[in-house]
Amino acid sequence: MAMLLGRLDIAKPFRRAAICGALAAGAVAVVWVWLVHRDAKVIERHEAEVKAAAAPALEKAAEERVTDAFENQRLRDQRDAAIAKAEAMEQAKAPEARSTLAPTAVALNCVRMRQAYSAAELAKMAAYRERC
Repeated sequence: MAMLLGRLDIAKPFRRAAICGALAAGAVAVVWVWLVHRDAKVIERHEAEVKAAAAPALEKAAEERVTDAFENQRLRDQRDAAIAKAEAMEQAKAPEARSTLAPTAVALNCVRMRQAYSAAELAKMAAYRERC
């Protein structure tokens, strides 16, 4: 390095300052590279600790998801069985005794009629009086 600076014809005091500056810049670069690698290792270690701490909770959550899936399937089966039973009971009735509208549809229609008409108008409607 000194030979290179000597060839550039730089005065001796500036040569010494240039050498010191180059060495300082090299030291800063080495320290910077060391810090980057050390930080990467610290981050990796922290992430590993977080994963290790979360592992029991993740395992428990997986077990709960399986339990919930079985429970949901059991409830779906119960619902489907109840629907099938209600349909079979409705089919067993005489045709004139069968319901033509679901109770939820009747209730929804009653609410809609209450919103659309006044109490006086509703009192005049036979269909409203029968079903609502």
